Parts: sequence; C-alpha cells; structure tokens
Amino acid sequence: MNLSKPVDEYLCDLKSRLESAACYAKEHAGNAQADYVAYYYLCSKNKQFSEGDQVIVLAPDNSGKLYNR
Repeated sequence: MNLSKPVDEYLCDLKSRLESAACYAKEHAGNAQADYVAYYYLCSKNKQFSEGDQVIVLAPDNSGKLYNR
C-alpha cells in the first residue's frame, strides 16, 4: 500500500480530531439543554396547593403488577 502518512501520525491526527469533535458536541449539547430548559420554564406555571384543597391526580392505570399501588 502507498500511504500518504505513517500510521502513528495518522492515528495521532485522528485522535486529536475526535477529541475536538467530542468537545464541540459536549458544548453544543449543553447549549441545547439550556434552551430546552428555558422553553420549558416559559410554558410552565407555578402550582401551589394548600392543605384541604381538592385536586385531580392524573395517574396511569395501576392494574399491572409493575405500577405503584
């Protein structure tokens, strides 16, 4: 085979590119998560209940053995 670079140089270059890609992905994932949180808080409302208030609790059907009872 006619390689343009020695294998060890290629692997070091590949490692550095993968590290920079991982850093980039981590940074952008953090930014996206912050955007999701900000959007969630825009649509959410503060809910406060006092003792004795009547509320409706929407819970899944607990007929299966894996659900809370």
